[in-house]
Amino acid sequence: MKKLIYTLIAILFFNITVSSQARYVFIDFKDAQKPAIQNEYSFSDKIVSNAIDDKMTKMGYKGKETKGYTVYKGVVIPELGNQPYDLYFKVDRKSRKEKDNAVVSMLISTGSENFISDTSDSKTINNAKNYLDNLRISIEAYDLQQQINAQQDIVTKAEKKYKSLENDADDLQKKKKKIEQQIEDNLKAQKDQQAEIEKQRQLFETIRARQK
Repeated sequence: MKKLIYTLIAILFFNITVSSQARYVFIDFKDAQKPAIQNEYSFSDKIVSNAIDDKMTKMGYKGKETKGYTVYKGVVIPELGNQPYDLYFKVDRKSRKEKDNAVVSMLISTGSENFISDTSDSKTINNAKNYLDNLRISIEAYDLQQQINAQQDIVTKAEKKYKSLENDADDLQKKKKKIEQQIEDNLKAQKDQQAEIEKQRQLFETIRARQK
């Protein structure tokens, strides 16, 4: 049993280690190859894209779409360095079949699309690798918050429906009481009317007897 547990822990650790390794690559940007940092995440491209935007928005940066990239200009992130950078993010689904796996590419510019490379600034590139590795934490937190929000909506809707059913039950009870009262009044009216019929029938028989 212990051997099995250790094996499972080792596999889990291996998967986390492999899946969190950011890499230095060259990708297409405006018909040219540019240096970038790339990493993969076990989330949909939509979740990853929204998580990045949420993180940047909370830091006070607004993204702008440019040639398939979301650009955040003048970003100061201590994990990258002390100076402001323009960050170019591109989030893609890993493949058509792997819809729950996304690839993030990040280009770092010092301005005017002057992108940092491993040769021009290896320290910042290494910092960027760590940044994308740690970005997983923000994505996981964002995804969890979305699940919480979605579940909260379900609970709220369920509670609202229950309250509506309670109100309907109250209305139906009132209608039931009203109908029961109407039935009771109707039965009394029938009884009174039956008595009136008998009274008038007797009066009729009395008047008709005078003809004889």
